[in-house]
Amino acid sequence: MKKIILLLGIAILLTALGLRAYFAFVPPPETTLHEALAEIMPSEIPGWKIKDMDMAESPESSVRISNFLKFDDAIFRLFEKGDIFVGLYIAYWSPGKTSYRWAGTHTPDTCWVQSGWTCTRREYSIPFQHEKVIFEPAEFGIYEKNGRAQNVYFWHLVGGRAFSFKQQGGHNIFGALLDIKHHGLDLRQEQFFIRLSSNKSLEELNKIPGFGTILDGLSAIGLVAKAD
Repeated sequence: MKKIILLLGIAILLTALGLRAYFAFVPPPETTLHEALAEIMPSEIPGWKIKDMDMAESPESSVRISNFLKFDDAIFRLFEKGDIFVGLYIAYWSPGKTSYRWAGTHTPDTCWVQSGWTCTRREYSIPFQHEKVIFEPAEFGIYEKNGRAQNVYFWHLVGGRAFSFKQQGGHNIFGALLDIKHHGLDLRQEQFFIRLSSNKSLEELNKIPGFGTILDGLSAIGLVAKAD
């Protein structure tokens, strides 16, 4: 048993040294985000009230979490039309800023539940489409708190592709090896966490004038589905 542990330790050390050497000679990918998220996302839509919220008011971004995750940019914007509301939350990390595994915990499954919400339904990698535009597959859940429920669609984009996952406990010493398995050798792609939450379903939202304008902003930052 001790021999196996020693061999695993050596393998992890060699992997870390190899990655360090690789990163020393290979530059990270170029960023695709060249404007502030607040400028890219719509701030005016006819018939809608739009308000920027303090990041600390979102379930994802307590001061402690924000300081820990070290975003390069983030936005929390609320869109309202009559009794309809849509909450848009986006966090962005430039290439190499944070590990995929840490950014991947920035989801309602973690942050919302820790803030007192209850997940009553959860689906993985589901189709998400508006008119003829097909987006990267979404994670979906219904979360309830104080008698109100929200339909939540969210994505963790790594290098422009949505990562579908089922959270299975905390981090472990083999995390870097698992990331290499899923994402390849260069673990420095840029990342977005995107969350749309609403009291309406996607089917209902797609019928509401102006909702497509919100999705146009998400298209601009790369949420449209990529060809295989």
